[in-house]
Amino acid sequence: MKILCITGAMSGVGKTTLGEKLLSRLHNWAACKVTACIGGERHRCPRGKGTECGVCSSLKENYVIEDSREIIEEEGSDTARLKTAGAQKVLWIKAKPRYIGHALQEGLQALSPYNGVLFEGNHALKYLNPDLAVMIRSQNNRVKRSAREVLEKVDMFVDCDFDGAVVEKIIEVVE
Repeated sequence: MKILCITGAMSGVGKTTLGEKLLSRLHNWAACKVTACIGGERHRCPRGKGTECGVCSSLKENYVIEDSREIIEEEGSDTARLKTAGAQKVLWIKAKPRYIGHALQEGLQALSPYNGVLFEGNHALKYLNPDLAVMIRSQNNRVKRSAREVLEKVDMFVDCDFDGAVVEKIIEVVE
C-alpha cells in the first residue's frame, strides 16, 4: 500500500483541492483527513477557524476515527469532497496530539485493502513515513507551527496555485 501525505504551510492553501485532483486519477485509493484537537486556555483552532467550530470541544475520547456516512459525506466538508473525487473509503481522524500516532496506525489497518491512502494534514506526517510527502506553500510565505514541525520530512513543495503538471508529477511518483 502506498502512502501519500498532503500538508500545507497554512490553512486554506488547497490541500483538499489537490487531494481531489489526485483521487480522481488514482485507482482504488482511500483518504484520511487528520485533525489534531488541541484544547485548553490557549486553544487555537487547528482548522483555521476564527471561532469554535465544535470539533475539538466535542472530542471526549483520546481519539475518534470517524467513518459514518452521515459525517463523512456532509455536504461541503473536506471529507465529502475527497469521497466525491474518487476515494473508495474516507476516514476522519480527530485526536488529541499525543494519540495521533496510535490513531493513524489503527486507520492504516482499516484502510489496508486499498492500493494507497492519501493523508491530509500536517500532523499525519509527524508519525508516518510516506512514499511521498507534499507541502503546499502559502501565498504570503507564512508557515504555521505544525508545518514547520514537519518540513524536514517533505519531499516536494508546490505553490498554492499549482497546475496540472504538479498533479501529473505526483501521480507519476506514487504509481
